[in-house]
Amino acid sequence: MRGKVKYVTRSVGYEESSDSYHSHDTHAVRYTNTYAVLYNGDEVDIDEDDIRDYYDRSYINKDLIDDLSNDLHNEWIEYYEDEDGDYCLDGDLCDYI
Repeated sequence: MRGKVKYVTRSVGYEESSDSYHSHDTHAVRYTNTYAVLYNGDEVDIDEDDIRDYYDRSYINKDLIDDLSNDLHNEWIEYYEDEDGDYCLDGDLCDYI
């Protein structure tokens, strides 16, 4: 499939962990997902390791997501639907920037 990128965003979520520590406190596990929102409304996952490699960064923060969004804005990308029904970027990030 092919689509044009409107913007890129990142979602951060937390899930309660069943791990317990000496005080029996539980700590949430942090999950992140970076994805491109296309003009047709589809949301295409972008591999966060690919983002780190392309920008030569250890961490992904809001400024990096803004840079990525600016770099991909109005670019045509290829994507596919995986076995879970999610859309994923076809190829590497460097293929589109």
